[in-house]
Amino acid sequence: MKNLKFYLVIAALIIGLLYVGYQWYQDSRSLKVFEATKREVAKQILTGAKEISRVVKANGTEAVLLDITGNRTSNKNADKTDIPDIVDTAALALDIRTKQLKEVTQIAAQYKAENLQLKAQLDSGHHLYYTYEANGLKLKFTPPYDTVKNATADFLGTFGVTLAQGYKRQWFLGKEKSLLSVSSDSPYFKINKVNYVGFDRAPPDFGLQAKWKASFNNIAGPASGPALSLKLGRFDLEGDFQYYINNKSWSWGASTEFTIGKL
Repeated sequence: MKNLKFYLVIAALIIGLLYVGYQWYQDSRSLKVFEATKREVAKQILTGAKEISRVVKANGTEAVLLDITGNRTSNKNADKTDIPDIVDTAALALDIRTKQLKEVTQIAAQYKAENLQLKAQLDSGHHLYYTYEANGLKLKFTPPYDTVKNATADFLGTFGVTLAQGYKRQWFLGKEKSLLSVSSDSPYFKINKVNYVGFDRAPPDFGLQAKWKASFNNIAGPASGPALSLKLGRFDLEGDFQYYINNKSWSWGASTEFTIGKL
């Protein structure tokens, strides 16, 4: 009987240890997934454009100026933005892959009108209805009457949105700032937020170019002639056939370069 109790205690301990070990494994696995998710979120390309100014004109229309200097990335990162659904939809609409996109702009806005002065009118059946028409907005409101229990409203708003891009420097050799302007011709169109991302196309790893080359050597003097340049990743191979003026003769040459990195 004592042996049976002993074995039961050992079995209970083993089961307990196995359970604790399993829970530890699950918790550590969840922690790794959480940390990986945090790293992926940190790697996301943020697309929110920084608002510089907002100008509301006398007629109620507004123009928003935004700084998009830091909203550029390589086209290889097109699937890493914080608006993946918008980027995917834009590529789908153009029938291209996301890495073929040049830029994506999303405008979050509202169309809002308050305290409109409605004009009372009568239809052919002498039923009262109200209308409003100005600044691209048409509205018709018909209250319930006779056997019609529900009021009806017809609404139509037309407006234009203008997007313009440019750049400026604070001084001649200053850092270039990229700007985006969003404006509308309707006083009812209000801009809430703008997301923008531009994609820079990575230079091809392979390419062949034909050139006309001019050079100067302190021994042979000036020379000029055709050349072929072959790019293979970071390597640039070039061959030329140049005419040396001092020697009055043609000569061929070859060179290679390796790009270490940008300074």
